[in-house]
Amino acid sequence: MYNGARQFVNEKLSGQAKVADPLYLVPSLPQGQPESKQAYLILQRLFPDAELSNIQTTVFLQAWQGKTYQQIAHSTGYDADYIKDVGHKLWRKLSEILGESLSKHNFCSILRRRFQQLEEAELAHSLPGHPGVGPLPFHRPKKDTLHICDWGEAAAVPVFIGRQFVLTQLKRWMMEDHARLIGIFGLGGVGKTALAVKCVEQVKDQFDRIIWRSLRDQPDFDILMADLLKSLAGHENMVLPEAAKDKVTLLLTYLNRYRCLLILDDWFSVLQGDELAGSYQTGCEAYGLLLRRVSESRHQSCVMITSREQPAGLAFTDNQAFPSRTLFLDGVDQESGRKVLKAFGLESSEESYDLLLQSYTGNPHALRMAVKTIGDFFAGDVPQFLERGELIYGDIRRLLDQQFGRLSKLEISIMKSLAGLDKPGSLADIAQDVALERSDLLLDALESLHRRSFIRKQNGGVINVPQILQEYISSSHEPPLGSS
Repeated sequence: MYNGARQFVNEKLSGQAKVADPLYLVPSLPQGQPESKQAYLILQRLFPDAELSNIQTTVFLQAWQGKTYQQIAHSTGYDADYIKDVGHKLWRKLSEILGESLSKHNFCSILRRRFQQLEEAELAHSLPGHPGVGPLPFHRPKKDTLHICDWGEAAAVPVFIGRQFVLTQLKRWMMEDHARLIGIFGLGGVGKTALAVKCVEQVKDQFDRIIWRSLRDQPDFDILMADLLKSLAGHENMVLPEAAKDKVTLLLTYLNRYRCLLILDDWFSVLQGDELAGSYQTGCEAYGLLLRRVSESRHQSCVMITSREQPAGLAFTDNQAFPSRTLFLDGVDQESGRKVLKAFGLESSEESYDLLLQSYTGNPHALRMAVKTIGDFFAGDVPQFLERGELIYGDIRRLLDQQFGRLSKLEISIMKSLAGLDKPGSLADIAQDVALERSDLLLDALESLHRRSFIRKQNGGVINVPQILQEYISSSHEPPLGSS
């Protein structure tokens, strides 16, 4: 039966091979065929080695036709609960083979997409002049030969506590929602990179290629793309196109050929400072092209970025209809924060823990620095450290100096206004306090501050400033002003 299905597909492909330009081929499912024949064809093509029982095959074919478990049970004479159990085990088995989460509600659309992409790849391979690099998509590579896990400069994470909810959310976006682009945003030191590392550690077996790269040193776009492409291809002998857009197109080819997880850390390094957030530095505009193409193009991979600022011109959303997701990461919660402080070596009362957590908004980097100072100069006495009132100092100040130094003058004025209020403010409060000639850019500046994680928008138009930033602004040190 498999050979017959194979012959049917080959005849179809050979008919389409008359089209001149393979870049514009969009093969479709066999037309004019009964639903059961389409379903069986797809089952044989995508799962050639799956050993399914007769009842499993029956459930697959009838579920493809839209029948409920109750209807399948009625037509087969089996108990409905038994058919439901067969279905659950079937979707789980096929999910493990495919490397993608299937259920009765989504398997038709996912398998149609997979079959269509497989047809396109086979047709491209059959045309003259095709480079023929690598296996066809969806044939899971053997891990001992083709699986690549290149951690690059990813940091070690010796202490990671809590964050289970956001970890689960990230994994769901990758494995169930099939998000093509995920952004993790938050203040410096809040734990974006650590979260990404832990997430990758938990999902790495579900991907054929894992590549981690840092943009901390602002790598040249062409050099970065050459590095990524050679890593994804698994060999050095590649002739790379000249134009940036063509390099991105070639990258997308590999993101579709393999199931890849590409992590680009410290994305903010290629964004422009001293002005409203999100625009790219001169010469770094191709990075924006990369993200846009990744989010708009069809492929089976996921690109994750971490950044202190959200790039402009890209609609990160949690809407199920879109392939991009965004996570604004806050500090650790109270329960996890207490465990973190203990792991850092601080022994104190829960009240002292909570005061310290509140002062630094649960920022793990700031907490680690504070714990070291408390141990070195205050003999572990947290109340004595807090009574001194010098919470922003040393590496904590330098970290915040870097981030405040990227703000425009209008953003600095807004932050001072908000920090001076007795409680979280609103747009009306800021408009009364900020009397600047460029006040017509107030909404732009507020949106920019949100992109930088400097403010949080709450219900009722309330705008909240993280406590660590309030401490920084209210300290005797004058925040560095931007140039515009």
